[in-house]
Amino acid sequence: MSILLLPWIAVLLLGAIVPATASAAPAAQTPRSLRLMTYNLNYGNPKPETSLAAIEHEDADIVLLQEITGSWKSALDRRFSQRYPHRVYRLYSRGAGGIAVLSKHAIAREELWAPPAGTGAWFPAQRLVVDGPLGPMQILNVHLRPAMIDGSWIKGFLRTPPLRLAEITAHWKQLDAKLPTVIAGDFNEDPWGRAVDYLQQRGLSRVATAGPATWHYEADGADLLKLDIDHVMVDGRVAARDGRVLDAGTSDHRPVVVTLEAKPAPATPTPSPTSAP
Repeated sequence: MSILLLPWIAVLLLGAIVPATASAAPAAQTPRSLRLMTYNLNYGNPKPETSLAAIEHEDADIVLLQEITGSWKSALDRRFSQRYPHRVYRLYSRGAGGIAVLSKHAIAREELWAPPAGTGAWFPAQRLVVDGPLGPMQILNVHLRPAMIDGSWIKGFLRTPPLRLAEITAHWKQLDAKLPTVIAGDFNEDPWGRAVDYLQQRGLSRVATAGPATWHYEADGADLLKLDIDHVMVDGRVAARDGRVLDAGTSDHRPVVVTLEAKPAPATPTPSPTSAP
């Protein structure tokens, strides 16, 4: 063989090797995610079927519900026993205080936290640890004190913000700091409320949403009053996107849906090359 052919043979061999090496590189993986819905069904909802249809159509992985009654429990079980094999209902003596979760993923732990004593809270909270695609995740399903005192919304608007702050403070102290955390539900206050601000000061972020207001007071087919009072808040270990408020159902609240993902671990810095002595 002529020595002049050796460089060309080397080039041909390299061309055969490089594509094989490139094809062996792993493809980028799609981030693991789950979709979460929170929805206050309204214990006096005039047309429950419309709200059941909204849950079915959205088909979220985890559904947090507030204002659950015995009638709601029966309707939800009939409709979703196959779709959501993991369900926990907590009925409450105060009609609007029932709370529940429907989940496609296993619930490792579930606890009902009574209204914290001395805070003025009306309703319990539901703490969950869900084993899903993001690993164990702590979720607190809340229904904070409504803005009402002595039957008056005006008194309630002025005097209940400190009560919700005391309520969420008590709940926060019971959470497991080791777990990624989501707090969601009916906060009964807007995004600038004291309970929301308290959680933001502790590293949680409110998930921004597109769509109509989460709560509305309607008369003759028109919204006379509307506010964003249903929220999903996540800590720094959870990423959230695609927050939406669905214009669906006949509750005075609308469903809120977000997609949750685990935040990737920070990349390890590559050491800078050092010059040889």
